[in-house]
Amino acid sequence: MRIAIIALTKNASKLANEIGTKLKGDVYVKEKYTTPEGYAIEGDFIDFVHKIFRKYQGLVFVMATGIVVRAIAGVVKDKFTDPAVVVVDEKGKFAISLLSGHVGGANRLALKVASIIGAQPVITTATDVEGVISLDVIAKDYGYQIENKEDLKKVSAAFVNGENVRFILDEDAKKIPMLKDYVKNRDDRQVDAFVYITDKEIKKPLGKPYVILRPKNIVIGLGCKKGIAFEDLFLFVSETFKKLNLSLKSIKSIATIDIKKEEKGIQQLAKFLKVPLVFYTKEDLKKVEDKFPISDFVFHTVGVGSVARPSAYLASSGGKEIAYLKKNGMTLTIYKKEGLTWDGLKSWE
Repeated sequence: MRIAIIALTKNASKLANEIGTKLKGDVYVKEKYTTPEGYAIEGDFIDFVHKIFRKYQGLVFVMATGIVVRAIAGVVKDKFTDPAVVVVDEKGKFAISLLSGHVGGANRLALKVASIIGAQPVITTATDVEGVISLDVIAKDYGYQIENKEDLKKVSAAFVNGENVRFILDEDAKKIPMLKDYVKNRDDRQVDAFVYITDKEIKKPLGKPYVILRPKNIVIGLGCKKGIAFEDLFLFVSETFKKLNLSLKSIKSIATIDIKKEEKGIQQLAKFLKVPLVFYTKEDLKKVEDKFPISDFVFHTVGVGSVARPSAYLASSGGKEIAYLKKNGMTLTIYKKEGLTWDGLKSWE
């Protein structure tokens, strides 16, 4: 996690160096205050901020809030892509979460900075002030993809206003500690908003705001003949997911053997689904191939008795197989990684 700490005055620079040492971040100060480990702020300050704004996941400014607001005004986009911005006064009395409190992690960063310098953290996001859960935080912590972002504000407002929000959760999601007080069975007619945490396709509620948090818990294992077309692969995968009532948006990665690296169809499939490709050598696959049926044809072709299954097994860290199919020179296996994942801001905690 890349963090920049920025200061302009002598006293602020000393504080910035203290914070930078603890957070292992890059410290930017005026040239006359630089240390051997730090960097000098060059040129116009606003231009400098614009230049580094997207290069870091977190920015800590040790200066007046007004200066920061004017400096970042031209580059702020939205809470899903903006970095965390925290402002600290040069006396180190307050650490203010200014921008991207939940998704970007500014609230947590402010708490961390406050603990380092003995400051008072200032958090103003409504869910934190009211002591209710934040879907942004849950998505960030557990690596969920937020679907139907258009309704996120409405659903969050329902929490803050004490309205009836119904959760429809997969079994793993029911284990999330912060949800235990919210998971209750309620009559649909009384519901003001819905939250789904599921890898399944859902019937969207009519006339009610809703948000879907998609776990990235599914791995596809692929084996195929040489020169297979993208259209054939996608149709095979999408039809299988439809039959299983699974969402393509829950796919975490596509796994196969490394000799398939140049297969255009597989490359296009990964690009279309916006997921990474994970390749394994035949030596990697041989380590676990005894867990699966062996194909003599596959063995004589690629040097290992099975490709799709061991690839998905490894990529899912030994997950559970939920489908295995063959069709027209293609082999598809679907593995689900069970249990909760933690993708939170570990480096700030």
